[in-house]
Amino acid sequence: MNFRKLIKLLLILLSLGSFYVVYLMYSNLSFIDTPYLYGGILLLLTGILLPSRK
Repeated sequence: MNFRKLIKLLLILLSLGSFYVVYLMYSNLSFIDTPYLYGGILLLLTGILLPSRK
């Protein structure tokens, strides 16, 4: 497996984990934990915008 694809997949999975934490906090406690939200957005954008080919 290509190293860039592995990093891209890892970044997207980490962003999904962050969004899941945001969902759990909002659904149980009615507030959004903003560091996880900002981190998830940053990780998702980095994972999407990272080129997979040279």
